[in-house]
Amino acid sequence: MKKLEQRVPNLRFKGFTDDWEQRKLGDLFVYNRPDKYMVQDTNYIDSGTPVLTANKSFVLGYTNENHTYNKLPAIIFDDFTLENKFVKFPFMVKSSAIKILNSRNDQPMMFMYQLLQHSRFVHEGHSRHYISIVQRKDVMVPDNVEEQKKIATLFSRI
Repeated sequence: MKKLEQRVPNLRFKGFTDDWEQRKLGDLFVYNRPDKYMVQDTNYIDSGTPVLTANKSFVLGYTNENHTYNKLPAIIFDDFTLENKFVKFPFMVKSSAIKILNSRNDQPMMFMYQLLQHSRFVHEGHSRHYISIVQRKDVMVPDNVEEQKKIATLFSRI
């Protein structure tokens, strides 16, 4: 495994001095298959449960189907485009290419979302990326949850 050299960032919040840990993204996230939460009818209605995609349109429409994803907040991740969105409300998806991600170790989900947003991935055309690329990506993370929250708040405000 390639080791990342720097153990702490150059710029820190006051009061935090512990080294950061090298982790794989796949060790930080719980990956949920979308199958149970996929909408059956794509003739959307004007209100109801939102049907989501991770691209710019985000909400494709609404449905009255009731097998919604409720473990919130969550991140939806498009396996083909590498786009992702932070979700705080119950939802359904249209495509099996959407991966639903939660924090494996109760890390703040906004921190996890910012970590994904600021990670760089090599896009390999129209192929599935989560298992082959994203899960294997090495990242540096603080072990301290309070530091994670401060980082997430800062990036959310920017």
